[in-house]
Amino acid sequence: MKTSKIHGVGSTQLANHWGGDAGALASPMMIIFIEMTCMSITDHLLEPDQITVGYRFNINHLAPTPPEWKVRVDAELIDIEGRMMTYRIEVHDAAGKIADGTHTRFIVSNTRFHERMQGRIAAAGVLENAPTQAAAA
Repeated sequence: MKTSKIHGVGSTQLANHWGGDAGALASPMMIIFIEMTCMSITDHLLEPDQITVGYRFNINHLAPTPPEWKVRVDAELIDIEGRMMTYRIEVHDAAGKIADGTHTRFIVSNTRFHERMQGRIAAAGVLENAPTQAAAA
């Protein structure tokens, strides 16, 4: 299974928008494009309470993409092992290939995922209000 998706590179996708100096497509934004493309291949096939979450990224960002250009993400599902799905990735702009690599997504229960997140929020609130060692001494 494979697909290609086109994504626009606007000012909010540039590295200098996020604190860098490069006025080109930021790597984290490219990874979001990759995730969206991979999800479009398989997420519609999942059970109603299942979602996928990003698990592993092995992406080589090879060349800069200027603002206002479009990028095409090509993704192909190449392996399923249990609940892990791995995709081969290539990203191209008008001048050629800008990235390649693999991305692995993990199938989880949507309900359990959000329960776990709420548990982490609750635990952080307890820790946030706990006295520090310096205050206790």
